[in-house]
Amino acid sequence: MAQIKSPKVKNMQKGRVKSTTGLNVRLKPNGDKVGVLMHDEEFILLDEITFYRVKSKSGLVGYVHGDYVEKIPTSSLLHKIDGGSCMPEFKAVVFMHDAFIGEAARVDQDFVPDLERAAGYASRCRLKLWVTSSLRPINNQFKGAIVKPASHSCHHIGHAVDINVLYNGELYNSGVLRKSNHRNLPRDITRFFELIRSDKVLRWGGDFRPEDPVHIDNNFYHEQQVMYLAKLDNRVLQLNA
Repeated sequence: MAQIKSPKVKNMQKGRVKSTTGLNVRLKPNGDKVGVLMHDEEFILLDEITFYRVKSKSGLVGYVHGDYVEKIPTSSLLHKIDGGSCMPEFKAVVFMHDAFIGEAARVDQDFVPDLERAAGYASRCRLKLWVTSSLRPINNQFKGAIVKPASHSCHHIGHAVDINVLYNGELYNSGVLRKSNHRNLPRDITRFFELIRSDKVLRWGGDFRPEDPVHIDNNFYHEQQVMYLAKLDNRVLQLNA
């Protein structure tokens, strides 16, 4: 992967517990206690009001009072790759496989291994995945500059696809692929989604609320927020170049 100058990571900040006696983590501001963070323990700041919504390295998520938090400069979030300070590059490619038909699947190069597994599941179930959406455009500002979208969809960094299922000459769309209708679908189709759901990385939109049964992604934003924002920044830099 080519090395690039580290873009500034926006909207991401870390914190550290100031209190020498530790800091209670609550389910919501002034809500029930769900755990305790130790003195000097670091965490990612997810939301900021009077309380911070935080996530510790152990996976503990909840709210802590802001008076007891010391913010860590954003520059310390930069990842070291190949011995240097740089962030991952966004690179759009077209994924091609016999199991993928319909619209060209334009995705980030790092999503290709995940799609190869999805294609393998489709082949095992003797069906085709008809792509309807993959990498999505980023909105234009009124002056014409490319700006990052407000949402954190995996589509914006090419780590998601929307698909219909083609099976025995019949096309199955979102209206029939919803989870509540799986008892009426051919077993090969339901088995495909079971394989997606059992994958350690891939995620099926049929488990979302609201349900999105044609969507498949790798949950990149929630699993690797810093890397997600870096790829999004890199994509914006490329579009503005």
